[in-house]
This record gives sequence, C-alpha cells and structure tokens, in this order.
Amino acid sequence: MICPPTGRTRHTPFRLRSRRAFTLIELLVVIAIIAILAGMLLPALGKAKSKALQTQCLSNYRQLNLAWLVYIDDHREELPPNETLLSGGRTGANATARTWVTGNAYTDTTPTNIQRGLLFPYNRSVAIYKCPADRSTVRDEGKVRRVRSVSMNAYMNDEPNPADRSCWHKLSQIVNPAPSAAFVFLDEHENSIENARFVVTQPGDFRWVDFPASRHNTGLNLSFADGHAESWKLVSNASRRIALMPPWIQNQSVRSDDPDLRRFHNAIPKIPL
Repeated sequence: MICPPTGRTRHTPFRLRSRRAFTLIELLVVIAIIAILAGMLLPALGKAKSKALQTQCLSNYRQLNLAWLVYIDDHREELPPNETLLSGGRTGANATARTWVTGNAYTDTTPTNIQRGLLFPYNRSVAIYKCPADRSTVRDEGKVRRVRSVSMNAYMNDEPNPADRSCWHKLSQIVNPAPSAAFVFLDEHENSIENARFVVTQPGDFRWVDFPASRHNTGLNLSFADGHAESWKLVSNASRRIALMPPWIQNQSVRSDDPDLRRFHNAIPKIPL
C-alpha cells in the first residue's frame, strides 16, 4: 500500500565543509614572495622613472636651443649676451638685465628673472629652464624649489663687446670646434649654479670653475650650437667625489688626464680666437 503524501518536505541532512585557515608559516612564505618580487620590480621602476626624467630634460634642451638659434637668426647671427656681474659670494653672482636669462638661480624664488631674459619671448615656457630631476631649493633652505638648473657656456658671448677675443660673438665664428661639438646649454650641479654662465678653463688649466650636474645616473644633458642635444656620463673618480661636495662647488682641481674635464676642453674655443 502506498502512503499518501503528508505535505511535509523531507530534508536530507548534510555536513557543512569547514574552511581551512592559512597557517602562520604559509602567510610568512607569501609575504616573503611578495617582498622578493617587490625587490626585483622596484629597481626596474626606478630606472624607468629616471630614464623618463632624462628624456624630458633632453626635450627641454632642444626647445631652449631652438629659441637660442631663432634669436640669432633675428639678430644677424649675433649670439644672445651671457653677461654676469660678480659682487662677491654665491648670492652676488648675478646675470645682467641684458642677458639670455637674468638673476641668480640660487636665490631666485620666482621665474620672474627667466621671463625677463632675452630668450623668453622665443619660447614662453618656464619649465624648459629646469631639469625635472632637480630637487634643489632656494638658498638650500628646503622651502621653495629652484626655478632654473640650466646654464650657458661662458664662451657663448659672455663679453658682449665685439672687439673682445675671449669668446664667440657670432654663430659664424663657431668653427673650432665645429657647431656640432661646441656646447651651448648644460645642466649645472645644484651645488654650483648661480648666475647664467658656466665657466670652463682653457686646456692646461685643470680645474672645474663651475661643475656639471650628475642627476641622470652620474650624468648630465647638454645642447650644441647645431641644435642637437645629448647626454654625457661623468666617469672619473674625481668627478664623483666633487659631485658629493657641499655647496658652493668652485675651483676644484683635478689631474691633467681627467677624462671629464678634457671632454669639456674639447667643446670650447681655444683662446685667443
């Protein structure tokens, strides 16, 4: 005989599966793996960021050098003045009012002196005057970021008198070295920069009067009179030592065979012209 349904549903009993937690050892292993992966990835990310900053800095130099060339074209081949007044100490080394950029990068708290410079009308970007990797501050006080890290080769018309034979006054005079080898702008070291010019001694005088930057993996960017820009590495032990010196880096002697200073000697005219 078949029993009629009672209207009640029968439930089949089942067991809930218990959730198994990680042990302390397993958690430590996972953390260790993550730490190892982070240790492998972070240096690569750091190098990628450094390379990106270097590329941006090179772009800045190309734009600034183009403004320099357009100025020259507008002024019958005359180079923009690169004149400096020296009245004592780092704060007293100021570019004059008739210079490609005015003022003092060490003390200027605003871009006003960049905007007053003779090149600014040809490219009205303040950003191209500073390396994006430069983290230095005004008077090294840690408060206001500096607005300029670029300087110009002092042999590019730092004595605007045409009768002077200590520097180039016209683009057509740049023949030895050729324009492709004569540097115009460079990134100056944050512990060295002040006025608008970068002084390189003549061959036979083995001193760094001013000192180049080493922000890009112990290197710097430069532009040249033909319009191109490139990166240079500082390779000597003396350069690495000087780069770590406290402000103000001036007149640092090196050996006569120092490859970094010799490279700069090859990028300037031999005096008298």
